[in-house]
Amino acid sequence: MITLLDQFAAHLGNAEDAVPGIVGGSVYVRYANDPAVLKITTRPGVDEVKITFQFIHPEHGQIDAADFVLTRAQNFDFALEQLEAYQDIWFA
Repeated sequence: MITLLDQFAAHLGNAEDAVPGIVGGSVYVRYANDPAVLKITTRPGVDEVKITFQFIHPEHGQIDAADFVLTRAQNFDFALEQLEAYQDIWFA
């Protein structure tokens, strides 16, 4: 069964400068020469999944975080739109 974390890792793995990896219940992503890491965590509920993005710097810890709820009525494209919006802000 393919999970949301698997889908995020596969999508992020398509970017030539990204190195994703699943560790425990999270996906971690490093971009090229940027020391910061994007951490994606999912927490499933009954009819929805809470998704959290964290922007973490190795020297300063968590810099920013955002979360949203993905409902059954929404598809993974909605989650990718959210991801891309935060990537544009954090990794510009």
